[in-house]
Amino acid sequence: MFSKINFEILIQIVIEIFISLSIITGLVTRKINFLVHPKFNIFLWISAILLIIIAIFSSFSIFKARHMNIFSKYFLMMIPLLLCMVVSVKNSELNNMEKYYDSTANGVSDSKSIISKDKPSSSLDIESFDSDGDKNKYRRSLGVDYVEIDDKKYLKWYYDMTYKWNDFEGERFRFLATVFKPENGNQYVVLGRLGMVCCMADLQPCGFIYNGKGYESLRKGEWYWVTAKIKENKKYTYNYEKLPMAYDIKIEKARKPTDEYVYIQ
Repeated sequence: MFSKINFEILIQIVIEIFISLSIITGLVTRKINFLVHPKFNIFLWISAILLIIIAIFSSFSIFKARHMNIFSKYFLMMIPLLLCMVVSVKNSELNNMEKYYDSTANGVSDSKSIISKDKPSSSLDIESFDSDGDKNKYRRSLGVDYVEIDDKKYLKWYYDMTYKWNDFEGERFRFLATVFKPENGNQYVVLGRLGMVCCMADLQPCGFIYNGKGYESLRKGEWYWVTAKIKENKKYTYNYEKLPMAYDIKIEKARKPTDEYVYIQ
């Protein structure tokens, strides 16, 4: 019976199925996004499905025995696959990352800021996206007294507000935000989004300090439409950063979005 099996085809099928299941598992658990930007997930799903289809078609030839099976060309491919099984994709590092995300969601407050006092900084290390300071890049729609900021604009707009807030002083903006709270103290909340530039390894809260009327009643993790003006924050530190401050604010209850993250578009 074994003499009729084409072991070279069998090895190909095992490798194709293993890679496909690894990709699907990473997509379902979302751990693959520690390494890959979510916008590429659709291509990973397509790749996994194609590998399964190739494995199915390869199975038709599994009983077409060959007189000489050549296994040497699979050795190089098997080495990283075996390492993945032995090391288990550095589970300890992934667990540490998950703990980090939990801590950023809760917030960290420290009076000893490690950031320059002259201007806010960010571990995403992104400078202002437009050097001309053109106020017209954020325009109001007809009939409203605010500029609508959608998810596609949010992260670029956030960094303009961080680095060049004075270029837009007095302007009102409306955006979707969730609530982050500092672990130490209850002097303020942060209204913002979790921003991603590359992958989940650089995920961090990108939002605005708020300590005005009613801030104590805002619940962590709840979603709101926020209409507010933005100004410089010289007092409060959240997650080791002096985030901009929201004021003259209007808050409306909102539904949780399908995608909680914002990205560089």
